[in-house]
Amino acid sequence: MDSFVIYNNTKLPYCVITNKRLKNLYITIDPFLGVVVKNPNYSAKKVHSIVEQKAKWIYEKLQFLSQKNSIQKIYEEENKVLLFGEKKALHVKGSLANFYKEKTKEFIPPLVEKYSLIMNVEPTNIKFRKSKRRWGSCSHINELSFNTSLVQLPPQCIEYIIVHELSHIQHKHHQKDFWLHVKEFMPNFKEHEKTLKRYSPQI
Repeated sequence: MDSFVIYNNTKLPYCVITNKRLKNLYITIDPFLGVVVKNPNYSAKKVHSIVEQKAKWIYEKLQFLSQKNSIQKIYEEENKVLLFGEKKALHVKGSLANFYKEKTKEFIPPLVEKYSLIMNVEPTNIKFRKSKRRWGSCSHINELSFNTSLVQLPPQCIEYIIVHELSHIQHKHHQKDFWLHVKEFMPNFKEHEKTLKRYSPQI
């Protein structure tokens, strides 16, 4: 049975997963399991004490996540789709996942081509896949992969993600040189980073 702490008159349940190989205790927020405490074999009393100390952080994190624009929630509760950062009353044929996948595959390649020319780089391939956490990636062979729900985002955020991944063709890290390269082609990228936090890549 899960335990819980109280913060701001709100019950915050948490589950404990014990792993004796861990050196420290970790608290994470899982989109399906909720608050997960990864325990290196501390006593239940000590675990509960640590979770109580982190109650404010847990509460604020859960509040933030609950306010994220969820594709599925908007579709089910408002009968609308989230497209290019706006809620639209559109008829969806087939599954919602396929709707987003087709729109993403249609919209992204021309933008990749546009920025590839501007940035003077060339990806080896473009793929589309579902992901719970990532909007895009660039492999060691310069193959770009984009989340199939990418078109839920505002257009400027989509362009930022494309610039971000194309920058990885020259910089396979997130060190200073990489961010300077991103800024060269997307000067206000930090604002787009903030906007992205309001959206969830999951369907």
